Amino acid sequence: MAEQVFLPGSTIGILGSGQLARMMTQAALPLGYKVVAWSGGADSASVDREVDQVISASYDDQAAFAEFVEKVDVCTVETEKLPPALMQAVAEKVVLRPNAKAVEITGNRELERNFLASIDADQTAFHVVDTPEQLSAAFAALDGNCVAKTATDGYDGKGQWRLKSEEDLAACIADWNASCRLVVEGFVPFTMECSVVVARNPQGDVQAYPLVENVHRHHVLDVSILPGRVGQQVAERAQVLAEKVISGLDYVGILAVELFVLPDGGVWVNEIAPRPHNSGHATNDGCVTSQFEQHVRAICGLPLGEPRPHGVTVMVNLLSDIWKDDKDAFNNPEIAALTGAKWHFYEKEWKAGRRKLGHVNFVEPTLEAALEQSEKLRSVLFE
Repeated sequence: MAEQVFLPGSTIGILGSGQLARMMTQAALPLGYKVVAWSGGADSASVDREVDQVISASYDDQAAFAEFVEKVDVCTVETEKLPPALMQAVAEKVVLRPNAKAVEITGNRELERNFLASIDADQTAFHVVDTPEQLSAAFAALDGNCVAKTATDGYDGKGQWRLKSEEDLAACIADWNASCRLVVEGFVPFTMECSVVVARNPQGDVQAYPLVENVHRHHVLDVSILPGRVGQQVAERAQVLAEKVISGLDYVGILAVELFVLPDGGVWVNEIAPRPHNSGHATNDGCVTSQFEQHVRAICGLPLGEPRPHGVTVMVNLLSDIWKDDKDAFNNPEIAALTGAKWHFYEKEWKAGRRKLGHVNFVEPTLEAALEQSEKLRSVLFE
């Protein structure tokens, strides 16, 4: 069962119904697979036109559970924010890839940090705290320069406090109020944030994409560059770390390992995402095999595809603070004139804030050419 292969004609089940499920489905259909998404009651606009069926009931609905496991042959996830009991129950009925334990570990910062320590992966010092007194002690132990993060549910800068002073510490204690467990991490003086997207199939074959350089805006990924602007040694260190992580989790599917590059060329793990990742969206147009096709291949037990890049890709995230409707993009002739842009809209409802509504890729023979195209877009968006 561990190495079971699911050939075209099989049905893939996805726990989740957002843009990642959408792009998984877009990769699965040309390969001959059917897809059933279980939304858990969340918005399913991104997948309504893509999948064969959406099950919209909540994850604790037993009738929905029975229908889902009856209709799918192999199951995967588009988010780590899933109840561990649900994943265990699904795994008892159908093949779940990645495995439930890997998803649980990567959805909890405490478990994730302890896992990384168990495989001797390079990472920052950390403390797990439950009380204001423990937080104060961790702050002192980390030389008053650290980041406090909720053990679960934080993302895109949410559930995080940057602590550099006693005033910061006091504000964090007041805001947090011991409402949940925190993981307090030593601040990493990085020179670059990057990631390696890596795949593993049930047979143990591993394929890593080139390192991706990531730039954030308001704690949300803004721009990714594939391949990133690092030397060969840094790229190799990052790939070794990513392969160590995916093998250590006995993981099947696509995994993203987010990393810090240090001033001395060292590479430390920041976070792990058990699914296709925003920074891997550059592969949609920029590589022979996209991360989404690779994920489908991996979870179905097929040979992994070639991750080779076509050239250099710059990916720009399209957030809801840029415009109020996907169609607005092409109302501007300067944007419409970017004929080399590869647009990906998610069909999600516009909401105030910085909701991810889409992304655009610029694939060129050289970094300079790709950056020039992306800067033309950004000059219009942020003029």
